[in-house]
Amino acid sequence: MDKQMSLDERILLFNAESDTRYLEEILRNDSEKEEELWESYSSEQIQKMFSLTEDEALKLLKSGLFKVYRPGNEYRASKKSVEENQHIVKTMLNYREKKTISIPDLRRILGLGKTAVYRLVNHQYFKTFVVFGKMRVDVESFEEWYANQFHYRKVNGERPGKNYGKTITSTTIAKVLGISRPSARELIDKYDMDMIWVDGTRRVKQESFEKWYASQTHYKKVAEIEEVERFVN
Repeated sequence: MDKQMSLDERILLFNAESDTRYLEEILRNDSEKEEELWESYSSEQIQKMFSLTEDEALKLLKSGLFKVYRPGNEYRASKKSVEENQHIVKTMLNYREKKTISIPDLRRILGLGKTAVYRLVNHQYFKTFVVFGKMRVDVESFEEWYANQFHYRKVNGERPGKNYGKTITSTTIAKVLGISRPSARELIDKYDMDMIWVDGTRRVKQESFEKWYASQTHYKKVAEIEEVERFVN
């Protein structure tokens, strides 16, 4: 019978079959999209699920961790991909809350202004991470850096430079004994007090200073080291 069909009739039949397949494809895609909609989470649902802010939820959806599609102006994440990766999100949140601090937190801890704290961060003295689009400082690496320097001080009075042991400067010795800095430096040299050099600054071991002080009667303390340096040991 096909042989009896004219060329025009065959073309019409082919076009009709193509139109049918195209329509079926459209209906199937619409059906799949509808199914995806019911098997996915919205940004608001992600926000509630992980106790995030609206901005954090949106950044998480755009991070590439989940399979995401965008019907209209709304971002939605595949329910399956969320469930498969939720442990990663929870690990990130746990790490953020327990092992990192924000840049504003760092400013408050060191009593620095915004420009000063970002300059410090940019020097990469300690590890930083971007969590949900915001930079955070690794606490362990920050504390290690703090224990190896004397330039910056925490506002709570915690002693810096702990990795060097208890040391004091000639300025502190001068204030403790009520003498000038040049006189304090002369004492350090004259009595050969144990000292170390840190970032170009001479620091006397506190134990050595106390031993020298106990061995003489000429100098009297007018203040204690803790009073002068205002550190919390």
